[in-house]
Amino acid sequence: MARTHDAQSTLRALATYGDAILEAHLNRGNRIALNDDNVGVLETLEHHRLVWRLGDTEDLQLKNVLVRLLDHITESERRRFASAQVDRLWSDLNRLFVDYREAKKRAAFTDKLRIESEIKECLSEIIEDIRNATDTFSSYISSGFSYITDMNLRIRKNHEVIERAGQLNTLFESFNTQDLADQAGNDPFLKRLLLKYLPAALEQGQKNLSYALNQLRLTLVRLREDQRLSKLVGGFESYFANNRGYIPSIDDLDLGHCPAPLNKVAPFAIIARGDIYDPTDDEDLIVLAQTARTLGADPQGTEPTSALQTVEFDVVGASDLEEEDPVDELIEQLVQFVVDGDIGDGEIDALEALSGSGLTLDAATWLSTLEAQINSLAPNDQSQIAVEYKSQLDPLYTDNLYITGMTLRRNNESRI
Repeated sequence: MARTHDAQSTLRALATYGDAILEAHLNRGNRIALNDDNVGVLETLEHHRLVWRLGDTEDLQLKNVLVRLLDHITESERRRFASAQVDRLWSDLNRLFVDYREAKKRAAFTDKLRIESEIKECLSEIIEDIRNATDTFSSYISSGFSYITDMNLRIRKNHEVIERAGQLNTLFESFNTQDLADQAGNDPFLKRLLLKYLPAALEQGQKNLSYALNQLRLTLVRLREDQRLSKLVGGFESYFANNRGYIPSIDDLDLGHCPAPLNKVAPFAIIARGDIYDPTDDEDLIVLAQTARTLGADPQGTEPTSALQTVEFDVVGASDLEEEDPVDELIEQLVQFVVDGDIGDGEIDALEALSGSGLTLDAATWLSTLEAQINSLAPNDQSQIAVEYKSQLDPLYTDNLYITGMTLRRNNESRI
């Protein structure tokens, strides 16, 4: 009687705390958290020897005898290996097809009806296992593998689940529509099962599996990003732990010892354009025009190179003489020289051309002006010029480049 009473008491305890036990089995890796909310369930399960733990501060783990019972009840073990189950049932179904055709050929109607019933039952199990196999991934998606505390183990588990989903997808793809049609033949009974019910279940299963795979991959990307951030935070934490009293300040930032993830900058090109139709930009445009390079004396005080005189007419017909910029004139000559093909297969070094011209101009202004002039050409002329940039990496910000020179040559494709 005592043994029966203990068994009944254990079953009542499982019924009382069924929600907490199922939550631990399905979503928490068979663990029950050690907190004030779970005091009652933990004491009861410990009394009935259904949980275990090694340390006093560890969460309690469900014993294997209880886990196997829960696997059987929730069919999670069957779902976990559903691909193998479906494969085995499909092999059994193929043998039933052979028996069915033989019974139909021999006009054994009693055996034919019995085999039809067995075929329906076997096919219904296959369809049920297909649904269960895809439904099992929803628990991983909802939990996000949060029951695994270690980030590396969580990522490894995510990889394993994705591999299992891939194997299941391979199994679904093995059900070829043409093979099913050949298997059914002209038999109305087999055509209804193999060309209607089974394809519908496979299609729904593939949709669910595709969604689950996408969500699992997104979870994997998020976990890897969390792992990267954890390593970054861990690096700062260890630095502060080893340097007591350190107070971070921007004045103390040493880029030579700054962590690599922070010591990088991506190219961020900013193109500014003034709006000549916006009155609020007039003052800014006036300042820019006043500070721009003029045609007067250069910084060394030497006279500029003599330039051709051009005539520009205003609105009322009056004419003013305006000196042409010698830099623009030189660039126009270089561009025309390349476009006309006078250099053949040769090339022009932009800095050497500036040095030979006698103009006093810094390299940065010369190169940017030359590039702007080339970009402003008509498409046909621009396509005839091949520009090669000479550059060097920034010693500190390795993803930035310094342009040190330009080489112009006639585009070979334009001459073909």
